[in-house]
Amino acid sequence: MRPLGAVLAIGLLMAIGCDDDETAKSGVAPHPFANETVTVAVPKGSGFSEAWKGLLDEWSEQTGAAYRLVDYDEGNSARGELPQGDLIVLPFADLGEFVAANRLALIPAAQISGESAKDWLDFFAGLRERVLSIGGSPTIIPFSCPVLTCYFRRDLLEKAGLKPPRTWDEYQTLAESVSKWAPGLSVAEPWAPDFRATMFLARALPAVKSPGSYSVFFDIESGVPLIDSPGFVRSLEQSVAAVSKLPAEIKNLTPAECRQLILTGKAAIAIAFEPGRTDVKKVERPSGISLSFARLPGARQVFSHASNAWTTPDQGINDATLAPFTGLAAGVARSIPPKRADAAWNLASFLSLDRYEQAFVNAPKSVCRESQLSGAATWVSPDLRTNEIFGYEAVTAESLRQPNISAELPVLGRAKFRQALTEGLTAALEGKTPPDAALKGVAQRWRAISKELGGDHVRDSYRKCLGLSAAMNLPGLPADAAAGK
Repeated sequence: MRPLGAVLAIGLLMAIGCDDDETAKSGVAPHPFANETVTVAVPKGSGFSEAWKGLLDEWSEQTGAAYRLVDYDEGNSARGELPQGDLIVLPFADLGEFVAANRLALIPAAQISGESAKDWLDFFAGLRERVLSIGGSPTIIPFSCPVLTCYFRRDLLEKAGLKPPRTWDEYQTLAESVSKWAPGLSVAEPWAPDFRATMFLARALPAVKSPGSYSVFFDIESGVPLIDSPGFVRSLEQSVAAVSKLPAEIKNLTPAECRQLILTGKAAIAIAFEPGRTDVKKVERPSGISLSFARLPGARQVFSHASNAWTTPDQGINDATLAPFTGLAAGVARSIPPKRADAAWNLASFLSLDRYEQAFVNAPKSVCRESQLSGAATWVSPDLRTNEIFGYEAVTAESLRQPNISAELPVLGRAKFRQALTEGLTAALEGKTPPDAALKGVAQRWRAISKELGGDHVRDSYRKCLGLSAAMNLPGLPADAAAGK
């Protein structure tokens, strides 16, 4: 097992105590966490309770610690009923609730400095610097963080002399001409109701978030919703126009179904992500189909909330990654005894580094570290050929390395905000409400949700999830500003 640098070293020194002479005689290393019991809380239905027993027995034997595995219901997190445990495996979607409740401890300095720093720095830079820190301090360890990716029929693109698009305008041109370069094939985008908000935010992000900006979904000082800002409105107008030119079935497609369509030769373009598990049924893929992958397109103009104007990126095209929108992470509970906390962090590292492939053999996983890229071909879905796997992983890595990254609605009350957005998007996509009016209605509902949850709590959970400190009482900020009054 790979030790956690100073954390494990300290544990060893503490465990040696008065048994130094006897240990030296026997030549057997002491157990660093003897007499400690770590409670591991995992989402119910994840399969971890059964799959992890052998791994946790191994870790227990090596460290001397005992463990207790408990399941918790994910749905309770949105109601403020957070799981009890020392090491908590939590969906990224629930992070806002944990942050608002101040339930997570900071990662010990020994894990992110000195000899152990290489393991922390191994995480993709954008993911590490923009997602894993809470309130400015490293706090969580990711287990999986997929990103939406463009799948293309490489064989057909090359035959037509075409290249993957760099902007959404170029993407739309390519999609509208699919009958010419891929006769009889479709364009598959995941606009199913349960994924509609994610698809829209992924498409809109390059038009609303420039590198270094934080006020994207909410104003970071006042907490006022920004979902009806010009960048989001333009993106929804473009989305409505694009969807209207595609078959009606697209409004019910999930990412998995989009992936299925391109693998089975029915689509020439798809937006999806790999399932990241080896127990799924292999797709029967016709011969002659080869795939290539690209990041989701960017935008040539970005709306700046600070200047209230459209700007042109210095680099010409603004790329932005929506991640995480799903996935799992691990955190350690605040206010537990230091030695037990050290044991919990040690276990988190054991699962995410030493035994990652075994720990997630039948659970969704995706590369989060530079070191995982070379071995991904051994555990990514067998539907992709080896060269395609490395192409897909390269796109994932590129997306997660860049600093212009944002989680999907990283805020207290995420489920409520997301549901309100989904309903507004549905009204626009079905032609019942113009895009600008639909988003104004969403913003109004978001203000009501913020007021219900406590505007300051919403604003500060958003700030802390972005790696900023809580606003507390900013000079000149009215007490009810975050409620939108």
